[in-house]
Order: sequence, then C-alpha cells, then structure tokens
Amino acid sequence: MRFDVIIIGGGFAGLAAGVALADAGKRVCLLEQKPYLGGRARSFQDPATSSVVDNGQHLFMGCYHSTIQFLKTIGTLDRVQFQTKLSVPFLDRDGRLTHLDCPDLPSPWHLFLGVLGSGSFTLKQKLEVLRLGKGLHNGGTTNGPANVESVTEWLTRRGQSEGLQRNFWNLLCIAAMNEDPRAASARLFERVLRLALFSSPEDSRLGIARVGLSECYTAAATAFIESRGGRVETGRGVNQLTVADGACRGVDLGGGERIEDVPVISAVPWHQFATMLPVDLARNEPFFAVGLALRPAPIISINLWFDAPITDLEFAGLRGTTIQWLFNRSRILGDKGHYVSLVLSGAREHVSRSKEELLAISLRELGGMLPAVRKAKLVHSLVMKERFATFSPSPEADALRPPARTPVHGLYLAGDWTATGLPATIEGAVQSGYTAAKEFLDLSR
Repeated sequence: MRFDVIIIGGGFAGLAAGVALADAGKRVCLLEQKPYLGGRARSFQDPATSSVVDNGQHLFMGCYHSTIQFLKTIGTLDRVQFQTKLSVPFLDRDGRLTHLDCPDLPSPWHLFLGVLGSGSFTLKQKLEVLRLGKGLHNGGTTNGPANVESVTEWLTRRGQSEGLQRNFWNLLCIAAMNEDPRAASARLFERVLRLALFSSPEDSRLGIARVGLSECYTAAATAFIESRGGRVETGRGVNQLTVADGACRGVDLGGGERIEDVPVISAVPWHQFATMLPVDLARNEPFFAVGLALRPAPIISINLWFDAPITDLEFAGLRGTTIQWLFNRSRILGDKGHYVSLVLSGAREHVSRSKEELLAISLRELGGMLPAVRKAKLVHSLVMKERFATFSPSPEADALRPPARTPVHGLYLAGDWTATGLPATIEGAVQSGYTAAKEFLDLSR
C-alpha cells in the first residue's frame, strides 16, 4: 500500500498529527517502536491488583483547546470529566485541609474572589496573589531579564513571599512544568499562568480522565486513522531516517527493510530522535545540534494500595512535603480497592533514591497528613521513575526548541519538546502534532 506520510511515534503528538492528516484525506502510516501506543502518556493493568495504572498521573485543563478538539474528533471527550469551576484542595503536612474554590465569574474575578475566600492563604499572601494577578491580567509583568530569569527570581521580584511561593506558586510551577522553580523559565511560567488562570473561568477548570489514560485516545485515534485508509503499527522501530541531497527519502527499519520516497513526521522525544539522524547531519546541521542539547527532567510516581480507605478526597495538592500531589485513583476510576497515586515532579534531586526509600518517605508523609494511613495496611506498591519524562524548561531551553519545519525537505518535527510555547504537557504534544500536520499540508499543496 502506498502512503502519503510516515509518522514515527504513537503518543499524543504522533496520533494527533495522524488524525489531523487522515481527516484531511491523507493516507498515514504511523510506526511505534514499543508494543503499545501512548508513549509517556499511557496506562496499563497492574498484574498484582488488576488496577489500571497510568505511567504518570496527568491532569487536563479547560485551556487545553487543542486536546479537547482532538478528543472530540476521535469521540472520547466524555472520558475526561471537567470541573464546573476551578476547585483545588490542599493538605498541609500536619493534616490541615483548605480549599481554593473559584466562583463562576469573569476572569480575573473568579480567581481573585476564590483566593480571598480561601483558608489556604494568610491575608498578606492574598494581597500578594492579587497584586501579581492584576499585573498579569493587565497585560504584562515581565520587566526584568525574561530570557534568563527563573520562576523563583521572577516571583521574588514581583513581591511574592517565600511562604507563598513554597505553598502555592511552586506547586503550580512543578505540576505544570516538571521543574524546580529555581531552574524553570519565568517567561514560560508566566504564559502558563495567563492561559490557565487569567483567560476565563472555563479555561481554569481541571479535568481528570475517568478511565486509564490510554483508553482516552490510543484505540480511538487508531480507528480514526485506519478507517480513512491509514495504518498504525506497534513493535515497528525506525533505525534511521533516509536522507539524501537535502531531502528525507523515507525510513530504514533495519534488516534490509525500508519505506522509501515518503515524507516523515518524527513525533518522538528529542533524545530518541537523535539516534535516528544520520551522524553527519546531527553533527553538521546547527538546526539539529541545538535542539538535541535539551536536558531531561524526571518524574516519580508512587502507587499505593491499602486494605482500607485513607481519604475521601479525589485529589489534593500537598504542602510542606516531598511528595507534591495525591490522587485517589479508586475514587477517580470507580475502583473497588483502596488505591492512591502520589506524584513527585521535578524529581532530579530524588530520582537516584532507591524505590524502598521513596516508599518510606511517602508513607511517613502521608501518615502525618492522613490519620487513616497509620491504621491501614499497605498491601501493594509500585514505584515508577521516568528519568526522561520531559525536557527541562529552563530559561535557556526556549532558544533550543525547534519548529516543526526542518531544513531537510520532507522532514517535520512534532513532540512536546518542539517550539510550542508551552511546557511539556499533553496540550503541548497535541498542538505540536497539529502544527506538524499543517506544515506538511501547506507544503504538499
């Protein structure tokens, strides 16, 4: 069968590109090296408990416009449940529970009144949030060295106290950007805040998948592509891109097998893309050398099963602890067990710890916040380290992220690491897939 385009990678970026091109009448061949689709945003069944486990808990937001459109197109948007309005519970390390509940009012008043009515902040901190929010809503607060400034430096310069940073802004930064605020880009974080908190109350809402993450999109996207003459194949790795005379001529699959004379969209992480480039191209073409200089940022997920319930909360931000977020997976999925997932993002300082040490830390911290943990028995655990979960969104990274169109004719890039203007999120991945598809369509007309 003759195809119009090859897509390498079966995560959100690759499948979004495939769906967009199939919808435009193109015959797509999508190749995924692993025996399953989903990349770094997938789910699987834990053999010991039969629970559906995400390889890292993901939240959606109302501002994920491209993702919402993608899920609508493939018919699975109903598998993600969005809040009617932004509501976030916070647990302090001593077990104190507070909430940020935002009323259904135009931006920025939904956030301002939510902060003013919340027990999560002191009066001084509330005024600090309002001051920063007013600047963001009015169109700009970046008056310093935006290209080199970290989130911590920016927040401090904008009058945000250390306590407010530690217990609020840093939680948001680490969740959205997977990086320590001392190392994360202020410019990128400011953009995240504008989109997520200061656009509209609808954009501020959180969404949680009520099924395993893979079930949200992989099978439905595959069916969409294949129903329009395309093909999606797992267990099909690409050894190298075939490049000659400044153009991509297809892919070398190894063992003498090639797909020739077909344009290519690469939708794999930057470190994997580096292994597929011909050596001379990787060394001599500055476009690729720059993009491949990105650094990784790890995420640790700690999954715990107890013999009794430990909380009624569906999720919570954790303040003053090593672990940053708790998700009650049994409640989210309607599971009969007592299963919670803990997230430690921006985990560079912790990824070298043993799984036993990480488990001990999480149980100690949970026990301090939730008395029921001290009475319940841990029956199973699963600690997962994603060392290359995302790229590190440092101030220097903005200049390293490449656009979708490359200097090699017939070769396009997608992936959350490309120049999306967003951190490494599901929305960034989907946007990148759409952008690569548009570039391909524009040049193939």
